[in-house]
Amino acid sequence: MEEEHTEPFKDGSDLCQQLMDRYANSAAPQHRHLLATAAALRSNLAAESLPLTPPAYFAAAISALDAAEALDPVALSALVSFMAIALPLVPPAGIAAPKSREATEILVAVLAREGEGLGVASVRAMVKCLGVLIGFCDLEDWDGIKFGFETLLKFSISKRPKVRRCAQESVEKVFKSLKSSTATKEASKLVLSELKSCWALALKLSTLKTVNECKEDKVLKHEQLEVLHVLNLINLIAPYLSAKVILKVLSEVHKLFSFMFSELARHALKTIEAIFEALRIQNIVLETEDIVVSLASFVSLGDRNPLDTVIFAAKLLRVAMDLLYNGQSSLWIKNLPLVCGSVMGLLTFEGDTASQASSILNDVLKHRIGPLSLLMGTDQTFHDSSQESVEADAMKSTCAVFENALSATDGIPNEHVLSVISVLFLELGEFSLVFMRNIVLKLADLMTRISGGKVHNEHLQKCVGSAVCAMGIERFLTLVPISLNEQSYTYSNIWVVPILKRYVTGASLAYYMEHVMPLAKSFKKASRKVKKSGISQDLLVCAYELWGLLPSFCRQATDTYQNFTHLSDVLITFLKKDPSMHQNVSTALQILVTENKAALGPKKSAKDCHAEYDFLSEFGMQPTYSKKAATKNIKSLASCSIQLLYVLSDLFISSLPETRFCLKGAIGCLASVTDSSVTKEMFLSLFKRFQFVDCEGEAEILTSPTGVVDSDQNDLKGYSQRCLILEIASCLVEGANNNLIELIYNLTIYSFQATDESVHHEAYNTLSKILEEHSCFSSARYIELIDLLHGLKPPTAIASLRSRYACFHMLMVHAVKVSLEEEENSKAFLILNEIILTLKDGKDETRKEAYDLLLNISSSLRDSSFVGSIEPYHKLVSMIMGYLSGSSPHIKSGAVSALSVLAYKDTKLLLSISDLVPSLLSLLQTKDVEIIKAVLGFVKVMVSSLQARELQNILSDVITEILPWSSVSRHHFRSKVTVIFEILLRKCGSAAVKLVTPEKYKGFLKTVLENRHGKSSEAVTNDTENMPEDSSAKRPKWRKPESSDTQEKNSIKNRKRKRDNKFEGDMPSQKEALKSTGNDGLRLGKRSRHSNDKDSNVERSEGSKKGKRSWSRNFTERGGKRKVKLTSTEKDKAASRVPLRPSKPHKLKRKFKRN
Repeated sequence: MEEEHTEPFKDGSDLCQQLMDRYANSAAPQHRHLLATAAALRSNLAAESLPLTPPAYFAAAISALDAAEALDPVALSALVSFMAIALPLVPPAGIAAPKSREATEILVAVLAREGEGLGVASVRAMVKCLGVLIGFCDLEDWDGIKFGFETLLKFSISKRPKVRRCAQESVEKVFKSLKSSTATKEASKLVLSELKSCWALALKLSTLKTVNECKEDKVLKHEQLEVLHVLNLINLIAPYLSAKVILKVLSEVHKLFSFMFSELARHALKTIEAIFEALRIQNIVLETEDIVVSLASFVSLGDRNPLDTVIFAAKLLRVAMDLLYNGQSSLWIKNLPLVCGSVMGLLTFEGDTASQASSILNDVLKHRIGPLSLLMGTDQTFHDSSQESVEADAMKSTCAVFENALSATDGIPNEHVLSVISVLFLELGEFSLVFMRNIVLKLADLMTRISGGKVHNEHLQKCVGSAVCAMGIERFLTLVPISLNEQSYTYSNIWVVPILKRYVTGASLAYYMEHVMPLAKSFKKASRKVKKSGISQDLLVCAYELWGLLPSFCRQATDTYQNFTHLSDVLITFLKKDPSMHQNVSTALQILVTENKAALGPKKSAKDCHAEYDFLSEFGMQPTYSKKAATKNIKSLASCSIQLLYVLSDLFISSLPETRFCLKGAIGCLASVTDSSVTKEMFLSLFKRFQFVDCEGEAEILTSPTGVVDSDQNDLKGYSQRCLILEIASCLVEGANNNLIELIYNLTIYSFQATDESVHHEAYNTLSKILEEHSCFSSARYIELIDLLHGLKPPTAIASLRSRYACFHMLMVHAVKVSLEEEENSKAFLILNEIILTLKDGKDETRKEAYDLLLNISSSLRDSSFVGSIEPYHKLVSMIMGYLSGSSPHIKSGAVSALSVLAYKDTKLLLSISDLVPSLLSLLQTKDVEIIKAVLGFVKVMVSSLQARELQNILSDVITEILPWSSVSRHHFRSKVTVIFEILLRKCGSAAVKLVTPEKYKGFLKTVLENRHGKSSEAVTNDTENMPEDSSAKRPKWRKPESSDTQEKNSIKNRKRKRDNKFEGDMPSQKEALKSTGNDGLRLGKRSRHSNDKDSNVERSEGSKKGKRSWSRNFTERGGKRKVKLTSTEKDKAASRVPLRPSKPHKLKRKFKRN
């Protein structure tokens, strides 16, 4: 009965009164009997003037139980239920140990006397009381708790589930509370004794099943369940069993498992797993080895046992091998062939079985063989395996398992077999040459058989690649050599070249120059001799594929500082004589420089350097140079970089534009490790080459105000040369010292005086590199750069605009992070002006760049640490909010669009800035169409992004502000409000929305609900959408929408079904580019062919009607296009007009404060 009392009782007040308060009105018979019992006990306590406390109530109850020789089942059930309620409320030490022992004996006697006649509730209540009473006994005195513990153990295998579960939980609590090792040992012995008796029964089961299985099936069923109940009990108490006894328990469970009853196998496995978990800190090597043998035998039977049980046994085998490895590694490797052989069979199964088996074997092999291979290596070398060790024998047997699996497979093995072989290669490393030689040959044979290696098989290639990575290319090519028969012009194993290109790492530069290059030359020489053009072309392709291995040999090259001088001569030859090698040479140089710089702790980590080599992550490898080796390598690279830089720069100038990109990376990397004085000398030589210097050798381009920069407007050659110099200058920025960077900076600034946009593009790109690599320019030249960039007309080419915005990114982040003077702070608004105006531009690509810039700025500010009273990110938001109090609707709507983007990316923004949401909602009081559209878009972003509990605080204000626009069908306001309401209804529920909806708009809410449930009425839906011109005067006479609006309306109806979109035509998903229209913030689709410019402002001023053009109107012109170029004075005035603080509506502010 006590399981009904879900709410806890208080131990500080009268228990009888609590029961009265809870069940006084209950008509249930058990409740009436419980109340009667409680009242009787309270009466007895009151008569004896005893306190009405839980200990007193329990004492009275146990005395009543002891005094009554026979109670009817109903009265007994009520009495023990009351005891089960009262006893847990007794405080610690509330019952003396002798009294607790006496009470235990009374309960055990009643249980023995009544026997099976007791109901489940009564037995469960007494079992629960026994568990609690043992806690009050002297836990050091085993004799004092033995009697009660034996009874609990007996009921822990009861056939009644509730009684059994209660008894097992009580046994677990008793074990947890035992502090005496003696008591723990004795209790553990009782559990072991119970298990042995069940083991005897299991043995009987095994015998009788084969003799007369059906005869006693009904009799044996209950006994078999008792075995399972004991195992479940052991699962609970395994961590608390005595250290000596638990080994005996493990032995007994192992014997039980060895009979392999399908009914018992999985339960025995779970118990073994629980014991293993409890014994992880103990050395149980011998016991574990026996279990490994049994588990391997069980797993090897495959589908002759239930597959789920087999997989569970395989997982347990992995745990057992871990215990062996940690206990005695020699036994681990001794049993490795057996384990691999047993699980190997599962790799050919279909479905998830093979995947799980592969994962198990990978875990068994990973990080285990490597350390042991060092021990194996002490007894043998790569070329002499005559001296065999036990470990080497076991490893050979393990590899033979996989070799046999490859031989037995008809065709190409599946990905699971190959993945395990790959792990074995990587774990053995260099020793795989000794132990896995035959496997390599079989894999090579498979590659050759599948159409000469031309048929793509990713998993087989990855497996071969792991062999290359493990044993090294030099050793691998001794087994699978690439050869050419110069008489017959046939070759072998050329299929390995693409694999080498992807997987070679840690190779020798000398090997490339001494073996690979001569081989490539022999292929090229043969191609010239052969007469058939097809064969000749094929041989020539092979030659270039071999030469193309150059970047692969540079990955983690082992002899860079010894052989780079020689390699540099080879690279220069390639650059001068073979254009097809330009890409490979550039890539090789970049790999050599970036990997060594990463080892010295630069901005770019080693992990970033290896990001392009996906095989490293596939194999879990991240090789790096030591700092000592990297220092030597960098020194060697720098010593040879001068000549390479001159060759690369000459080649860059003479190359076509599409081939220059690869060379830029190489120039930049080499320049970063070369002395800046040398780099400057090379850079100035380009000025002389293009005759950009005066008679004294100074760069004339930097001293002439305008003449040299733009001496001839039609001089396309001059523009081209200037672009080339700027491109090379951008490559030299990273490693440049102050003198060189000053030269590059001046060149860049003066290049903006040119009228050609291609020159501007390169100048923007170079300036962005300067600001990125040398942050001091953002602070030292801040005002100068802002004035310069703001004075330039924004480029029309997207690439140039992106580079311009990269400059804005760095400058804006600096401006927001640092507390600037008033003049400097006002300059930051010039950047924001352009961003906000561009958000309203008519071109999708242009708007996307503005969105990306805004998000990049916010991301940089969020990730940065700050010191000050205002977080930089919040400062940026406050600056944007300042535009909300401006006079231009165009600027206001652009600011709202900007805030929508930030809110979509960072939902916390809506809650962290208290003024944000009220300020935007207050704009719904205006009459401007453009602003209303933008704000409704923001509201949709907000309600889509916030959680239901976060919306509750602002639900009333949001609904109150947007509902007035639900009656306006024009400009799709009604549709927008409807979508917002559908989101609110889905998140907050209809009851919450109805509660805050004014009575005036209940009809609209009803329509939304009906449409949402598919019960829309055409008459209600079209009450304002298609109103005729001669309709009743009581309704507003809206002009019928034009065809473009009708098309947009239909598209909106289709979009309403997509509830997952964060924006209603305002914000795309993360996979789509951010777009916006010119008049309602953000949109997914393309703009309508017809513009709504004429309706952008409902109430136009008289001055507007007369066609007056003020500065403000030009500044806010649709699409952000400036029709009048402002003077610098006017620009400064414009910046000063931008408000620095947002409007703060008093009505809504209080509900948006930070919690």
